[in-house]
Amino acid sequence: MLDDRWRRVELVPMDQHCSDISIALYRCNEPEGPIGLVHTYSTAAEACVRIGSLTLAMRVLGGLEPVGEEPGYVRFVCRTWHALAAKRLFLEAAKHDPAQPLETRALEVPDTRTEQTIRIEPLGNGRYAVRADGASDEVPSRAPAIATALAKLAELELRDDEVVVFPCGHEHDALVALMLTRAQNLRAVLREEEMKASRGVLVAPSAQE
Repeated sequence: MLDDRWRRVELVPMDQHCSDISIALYRCNEPEGPIGLVHTYSTAAEACVRIGSLTLAMRVLGGLEPVGEEPGYVRFVCRTWHALAAKRLFLEAAKHDPAQPLETRALEVPDTRTEQTIRIEPLGNGRYAVRADGASDEVPSRAPAIATALAKLAELELRDDEVVVFPCGHEHDALVALMLTRAQNLRAVLREEEMKASRGVLVAPSAQE
């Protein structure tokens, strides 16, 4: 049982990659900065292995770093906490099939609606510019729309229509790359979240983020 310091951030009620067990991401504020914990109350034999694979997925896909030697503990390299990004990262990591290769995603993707290529250009100090190669007078740049979506998905600051900024001022390349594909279809992401919220999960107020 976790103590009162931990607050649940996000829940996967039935993990399709591990016997439908419930797995959650928790957060705890420590003197050196917030840390996250991937945790399950399941006693299934494979649960411990699953916690390890899910933690690794969060580290690779989101650029998080381990905390200590026990599996499950992670934190952002900036030693702050990006709440919305952490939730999305956890859910994306849970979707990944452990049997498949795991690698950091690219900062460049083909646009799903046009023939443009969307590139993310790191500018330093947590700033990222969204570029759209192939834009024309007939097909305007998708960069502003993608930048707006990225800002909403990860609670980033939006500047000059095409630049997003992490408030911590630290680089998060892997995290931005992970969000890039989702940012191409923001409406679908928001619709998915609304459906999840409508189903609801009743928990004690003290256990909620």
